Amino acid sequence: MKLSSHALRALQDLDESGREAVEQIVRAHIRACRMNGFQPENLERVYQEAIEIIRLEGPPKKDPALGASKYEPTRRYEQYRSPRAL
Repeated sequence: MKLSSHALRALQDLDESGREAVEQIVRAHIRACRMNGFQPENLERVYQEAIEIIRLEGPPKKDPALGASKYEPTRRYEQYRSPRAL
């Protein structure tokens, strides 16, 4: 698959660990698409979104405590608590 010059430049601007993390995200997306019975489309967009995630959040940390749960979500959202509850 060919990437546009913009996406390729953005990928090359990342360090080695960032590029590896982007590739992991893209491979996970492709694997999920195939497990659900359809071919992935517009992989350029997947690469662009993965690059943006790595730029904003950085490569995923390898924490041994999180390694026990294979299905741990990448992002966590705090539960809303009203000011009264605090």
